[in-house]
Amino acid sequence: TVAAHQWRRKRATPQPQAPLDVGQAVHVQSWNPDGTLRVAYRGTSWDAELASPGVTRADTLYIVATRGSVLVLSDHRPTV
Repeated sequence: TVAAHQWRRKRATPQPQAPLDVGQAVHVQSWNPDGTLRVAYRGTSWDAELASPGVTRADTLYIVATRGSVLVLSDHRPTV
């Protein structure tokens, strides 16, 4: 029984993990007229967009997802 359990654990597919960036805070550098942003994160500037139109315009926002190299932001830190 123990050997079967260990064999099954080794063959099981790993649980998907949330991207490491989700939940991290970013500092807003500028707001663009089209509603997108430039933010400082990991020592460089990134393009970003809001997760929804109701997100408060704050200096610090939180990453909730990524779309390619664009960060998707919210004013509430997600639970990961």
